[in-house]
Amino acid sequence: MDRGFFISGVAGDMTAQKLNTIAHNLANVNTTGYMLDRTAFSTMLANVDGAGKDASKLPSAYMTMDHQYVNADKGIIRQTGNDLDFALRGNGYFQVKTSDGAFADEVGYTRAGNFHLDGEGVLVTEGNLPVLDEGKNIITLPRGVISASEDGRVLVDNKEVARLGMYEIKDLSLVSKLSGTILQTDKTNVGVAENDVTVHQGMLEGSNVNAVLMMVEMMQNTRSNQSMMKILEQYNQQEGQITQTVGRLPG
Repeated sequence: MDRGFFISGVAGDMTAQKLNTIAHNLANVNTTGYMLDRTAFSTMLANVDGAGKDASKLPSAYMTMDHQYVNADKGIIRQTGNDLDFALRGNGYFQVKTSDGAFADEVGYTRAGNFHLDGEGVLVTEGNLPVLDEGKNIITLPRGVISASEDGRVLVDNKEVARLGMYEIKDLSLVSKLSGTILQTDKTNVGVAENDVTVHQGMLEGSNVNAVLMMVEMMQNTRSNQSMMKILEQYNQQEGQITQTVGRLPG
């Protein structure tokens, strides 16, 4: 009986965690460059000790939440006409600086190219993180007409002033999110992007969240959560009956 409470509780918590992930994804359906969060589950075994060869004592299996990972499907690219909007085609990421001081070498990666210039002319993300060039230097642009080539060269008044750093992530299962659109991973998991990765000015990549599929998943998980609550209620009723019955002397 206690095991039933435990497994039902784990299943209910797992469903709640998944609902939180789905809600977060839906909240970012219109966020530029947002990459879908997914939840992975693993199988756990209960009562392993003492099972032996007795089939009646074989361990019970149940699912539990393991970790979250990033879905790398690409979003739809749309035209904006903004000179500081950049979209990547191919499996590439822009590199940004994520911290100062003792951790000044820490960087993040993003496909959200909705950049702007701060008061000092530094090219920054929507969250004001400096964008880095291919030498991992902060990009500062002078005043003038800004244009960009597909290989990442940034020009001001037709004069090249910087080249956007473009990188590929080798294994996305080793990635974590610093924020909604900024990814972090070990430097050994990153390499310079191949030539098939190109930059397109005046365009942005949208979120890869499919709102319809997310709503379907939310309804399915809501039903699962309701089912878990009913099971827990049944266990609670049975527990109460056992407590009232066991030890009672026959009248």
